[in-house]
Amino acid sequence: MHASRRMENSLGWYPGPFLIGLTSIASDVGYDAEWFERIMSEGPRADRKERQIPMDVVESLCWQIGKLSAPTPLSEIMRRQMGFQMTSLVSLSLGEPTLKAVLIRAADTSLLNANFFTYRFENLPSRKAYALTFLPIVPIPRWLHVCFAYQFAEGLARTTSNEDIEVEEVVLCGARLACDLDALTDGSKGTITSSDSAPSRIIYKAKSLDQLNEFANRSWRNLTNSLVNPLLSSRLKATPWTYRCYVMILRHFEAGASLSMEAISNSLGADVSTLRRHLQRESTGFKPLITFFRAQQAQLMMIDGVSAEQIAQRLDFKNALSVKRLVRRSLFCPETTTAFM
Repeated sequence: MHASRRMENSLGWYPGPFLIGLTSIASDVGYDAEWFERIMSEGPRADRKERQIPMDVVESLCWQIGKLSAPTPLSEIMRRQMGFQMTSLVSLSLGEPTLKAVLIRAADTSLLNANFFTYRFENLPSRKAYALTFLPIVPIPRWLHVCFAYQFAEGLARTTSNEDIEVEEVVLCGARLACDLDALTDGSKGTITSSDSAPSRIIYKAKSLDQLNEFANRSWRNLTNSLVNPLLSSRLKATPWTYRCYVMILRHFEAGASLSMEAISNSLGADVSTLRRHLQRESTGFKPLITFFRAQQAQLMMIDGVSAEQIAQRLDFKNALSVKRLVRRSLFCPETTTAFM
């Protein structure tokens, strides 16, 4: 692995909490990730550009862990990532007053790890539940979906030492999980290494997340916010337009606002032609990106039993037939998004 392969102002990993935990595991099994240590010891760059690491470098790191620790199944690696002593989005958010607030804050800080996925937290009052959804912005390896499921389906309970957190449902890569996570992660290699753009989701009983967080600490919350918030703000301004456009589409969707290109570009502070030009430079466009987003949301709604007519209305489709045609075409054509370098 070579640090010179890291990317700037593109889709990729940041040297943040996830990679810190992963390289710590690598060190435990005898692999010295000196390239990562070198990146972490470097001072700020004069051009203020972010240091980024390509997906294939991170995949190689996972492969090295497995190679040097052959008897250790992937599920055990995931558990070690969840340790309280490991830096994670959940443990960074432990100053929040309730478990719900911990998850919301963790979702809000996803840019500490990477800019090729984001999270959505939503209230499901009809089910007396909350949902945390993992939304890829490009096709990503299925093992990352499994990491998400482990961190938030089991990791939240382990990190907070709260055994009363009740997970109602796990959706992995757009389908309800039919087996436990251990069986999935320790199964065939192809199941984990193949890429997928479908959403994954954890649904919790509302009463579980409404509990008070016994680790709540205002000083810790203020400290982490004072350090993290400026970084997130700066990083958001420097992220690719593909990421910013996708996130703005998500915000409009949550607010019930228009998903038109005009509305999204206005919210991004750009005119339509400027947004189109930026997306073209990143080998994508607004139409494939909005199609990609609609397909993700339509799949989740279909799992929840929402009718095609309601989906069409919610996602600005012309009619229910358009919804059925989109889903039938399959999620997701490779040309809908930019690829990893």
